[in-house]
This record gives sequence, structure tokens and C-alpha cells, in this order.
Amino acid sequence: MASGNELLTGSTQALTFLSIQIGSQMKLRHMLIGASLLMSSLSGMSQSVNDCEMKKIKDEQLLCTATSMMNAVMCEQISTNDGRHYCRAMVQSNSHGCDGITSPVKRQYCLMAVRDKQRSANWAIR
Repeated sequence: MASGNELLTGSTQALTFLSIQIGSQMKLRHMLIGASLLMSSLSGMSQSVNDCEMKKIKDEQLLCTATSMMNAVMCEQISTNDGRHYCRAMVQSNSHGCDGITSPVKRQYCLMAVRDKQRSANWAIR
């Protein structure tokens, strides 16, 4: 029969081995979860660009692509002046682009869209 100290030492060694094994499994699990999240975000980004290509109107397609890629240079290809200003405001998430819009209704719509985009960026859980 083993003494109390031997049992305690044996159980401590077993717990240490178990914690090392569980720790490595947890690290592996965390790495797998991180890799799957990265892959899903990358596929989501490419999916949104693919969705933009499905749009029928060329200006809508350019606006969608510019905002999904966050590329203000693409905004220059939009046919209307108001559309270019709106696109720049959405890409930059800044209402200064809305100031160049001539139509008061479109300007107000632009300001509200930028405000909503800023709010969703502030409250997004990442």
C-alpha cells in the first residue's frame, strides 16, 4: 500500500501531465478557431466583391466595389458628380464628401448613410 506522500506526488504528476496535454489541445483548438475565422472573413470579403459584380447598373457596381475594397480611386469612374462625392464619403466614412453633393435630398441621404456607417463601426463586435 502506498503512503500519503507517494499518492500525492503521483497525483500531482498526473495532474501536471494532464494540464500540459489539455493546454496543448487548447492551443491547437485556439489556432484552429483563429484559422477558421480568418478564412471565413477572407471568403466573406471576396464574396462581397462578387456580389458587386452581379449588380446591373454600372454606377451601383462601382460604388459597391469601391466601398467593399475601401478604394476611393474607383469612385472616379462613377458617371455623376453627386455619385462620385457620395462614393468618396462612403469609402472614407467621412461626411466631408457629402458637402460636394448639389441635391439637398441626396446630401441629407449621404449624411445619414455616413452616420449609420460610423455608428456600426463604433459598435461592431470584432
